Amino acid sequence: MKTNTSNHIKACNSLTFTTQLRKQFFLIMLVFTTCIMSLNVHGQSPKYIKNTIQSVEKMLDSKDNEALIKFIEQSMVKNGNRDKTKLIDSLKAIRTEMRGLREDISVDTEPEGLRLMMSAGKKEKHLMIVMNDKAKAISHLYLVAPPEPLNVTLENISETFNQLEKDGAAGLIYVKINGETILRRAFGYANKELGIPNDINTIFGTGSRSIDYTVAAIYLLNQRGLLNTDNIISKYLKDVPKDKSKITIQHLLSGQSGLPDFFDTDADWDPDLAWVDRETAVKRMLSQELLFEPGTDRKHSHGAFGMLAAIVEIVSGLTYYEFLNDNFFKPAGMKRTGEYGKTKELTISDFAVGGGPMFVGLPNIPPNWGPTSWLVKGSGGMYSTLDDLLKFYNLVRSNKVLDAKHNQWFTKSAFNLDGSDRGFELFSAYLPSNSEIYLFLNNSDHINLRQVIQALERLIDPN
Repeated sequence: MKTNTSNHIKACNSLTFTTQLRKQFFLIMLVFTTCIMSLNVHGQSPKYIKNTIQSVEKMLDSKDNEALIKFIEQSMVKNGNRDKTKLIDSLKAIRTEMRGLREDISVDTEPEGLRLMMSAGKKEKHLMIVMNDKAKAISHLYLVAPPEPLNVTLENISETFNQLEKDGAAGLIYVKINGETILRRAFGYANKELGIPNDINTIFGTGSRSIDYTVAAIYLLNQRGLLNTDNIISKYLKDVPKDKSKITIQHLLSGQSGLPDFFDTDADWDPDLAWVDRETAVKRMLSQELLFEPGTDRKHSHGAFGMLAAIVEIVSGLTYYEFLNDNFFKPAGMKRTGEYGKTKELTISDFAVGGGPMFVGLPNIPPNWGPTSWLVKGSGGMYSTLDDLLKFYNLVRSNKVLDAKHNQWFTKSAFNLDGSDRGFELFSAYLPSNSEIYLFLNNSDHINLRQVIQALERLIDPN
């Protein structure tokens, strides 16, 4: 999905920042996840929905009346009877109310429109964006009260997921607190048409979780002395232009490269699945205009991890998947983790079917999505199971492959949301040394995903 996370809009994995910054990143990804899902409500194109949300955010970040006037002219329904002065005053008041609320950002769909939610610390404000489908523009904006939070406790968590299953959710939940497994169960259907329920071994699309595989590969190559994370990328890539000559591997890892988030083009039939080879992908990334000078700011980039995946291949002499398989998947005993387009001798009944709204193949499962394109290689394009992911993280945290110096990315507190516009979501939370949560979903329609995730976050980290 275009995205930890991540949708193209890609909910995706997160960066190795502080716990708070990781929380910020995965909730921001919910903006794009939910906007894609809102197609079912509004019948709009993904690009239009994305542009609508971005225009509102830009307006909220503005400081002068000119920006408000521009927003009215470009993003709102034309209405000659509207009192423009009152509208500007209303937008100014909304902007003031929501100023500084940028730690957590997400969007939910409701019958009235899109609910934009922004918060900082314990302060949270919600803005309703009412759309006019015919005009393809915003008709009204107004502040609304936040709904009551979902309360999930160790005592009621099983009952909570019983209800979510009744509401139509399908997936798998795993909760371990202070070393004690509280809940480990599948719910709903993996393939409703065939009557196949989800079970503990069901395989799900994992969105941008591949970012962690890429990080592990880079740090292993660094540990072996085959690359240095402080080196500039021109040491490994050809024809690096001047504006990108200062980008280092560490910049790519930390969100400081300045590269935009994605590099698909309008010519690609799908922003995730359209086939693009490694050379083309790297050329596209190197030709993009930087968002900022490398090292001067921080913004997540899926493309950066694609560039890192290319460097893994160039340095190791193996394909990206071969390197991961030889050094992590096989040693960990991960037998149900693979790339799009590959069956690994598994059957249709082994896979959960994605709930959409985008459907590719019959059924809508990763082996039917074609070979993993370099549009997502290194930051997506794979599938896995609960047990395989537990095995991967146990391995990389064990000091058996990565030493203590090189596995710090994985041993800190982490909150991640990854997903796909083909209908998969993966939320995970980890608190050292022995508490973790995994929530896989292949159908999250009719549930408030943000509320569920926040409730699980509070369960594992009450502070």
